[in-house]
Amino acid sequence: MPERYYIGRAAAAAGLTAKTLRYYERLGLLSPAERTATGYRVYSVSDVRRLGFIVKAKGLGLSLREIREILGIRDGGKVPCIHVQHLLQRKARDVESRIAELTALKRELRRLALRCSRAIKTGGQAAVCPHVESM
Repeated sequence: MPERYYIGRAAAAAGLTAKTLRYYERLGLLSPAERTATGYRVYSVSDVRRLGFIVKAKGLGLSLREIREILGIRDGGKVPCIHVQHLLQRKARDVESRIAELTALKRELRRLALRCSRAIKTGGQAAVCPHVESM
């Protein structure tokens, strides 16, 4: 008989909570679980592997919509590797863009902090902070 997991064990094996597992099931990322005679959800090894994929894909920054697309391709009998490659390349470009934005923000914050330091020494007056207010 194939190995079966109750919801808590399936969730823990995939690295998420039972609440999140139920949410993914509601979204259709996972087929509805089989139920025991007493109504407990029971998951297969392949369900747990699928949940593990979802967790790892989210960790790479893929949205649930993007993950649903990938799973839909796979469930349709096709290999989603090219689609995944394009998604990951786009995510990498987005990360590079965000890094550039954050680097610029870091420079601006340091510049303003230096101005604040100088203003403290000279006793500048403003409603709250002249450097932030002047932005």
